[in-house]
Amino acid sequence: MDATASPTLSEREAVRVFLRRLKEHRLARNWSQAEMARRAGLTRTGYQNLELGLSKPTLLTVVRILGVLGCLDRLAELIPPAEAPRTLESLSAPVRMRAWRANPKPLAPKPPTRG
Repeated sequence: MDATASPTLSEREAVRVFLRRLKEHRLARNWSQAEMARRAGLTRTGYQNLELGLSKPTLLTVVRILGVLGCLDRLAELIPPAEAPRTLESLSAPVRMRAWRANPKPLAPKPPTRG
């Protein structure tokens, strides 16, 4: 990889990594594709096509599979919380500053006058 290459995954690479990890999790549990499909509420052929990258799963299917694998809580980590949008008004508003006092120290009491 050269210095100008992007460190982020391409869409195709991201899908390959997702499918590889999906298979790794399934095999770590010693489940067949049929067992994984049954647990996720899919057909065996449908799951097989998904794992081979021959079909495009819906978000609901991904959520079901992650739930079966106990990884559903990790789904929220994919997207960080959004920051509050900046408005034109907030960008153009003047910066507020503290009021400045001409004489910050209290005045000394005046001496009594004779009279």
